[in-house]
Amino acid sequence: MSKKPRLGSDPLSWIKDSRKEIKDSKQSLHSIQSNTTKQGLKEGWARATFIVREDYIDRLKAVAYWDRKHIKEVVDEALTAYLKEKKIKQIP
Repeated sequence: MSKKPRLGSDPLSWIKDSRKEIKDSKQSLHSIQSNTTKQGLKEGWARATFIVREDYIDRLKAVAYWDRKHIKEVVDEALTAYLKEKKIKQIP
């Protein structure tokens, strides 16, 4: 008579190789982030986060308030004026 292995005889059977799962979750997280940065925005616009000096933020808010515009409109105008005269090479 040969012995059959008992069910649950391997105490480490619950351990799995999770490297593929981690890779898949990172890819899906990236695709979710890509989708949410454009969610609710017009074509050609994207959501981004930048670190800006506090005094610039205060000034931008004041300009937006007095011009009765959104902050994004004031920032767009400022960046448009700044980039208008720049000769920009593409990043390789």
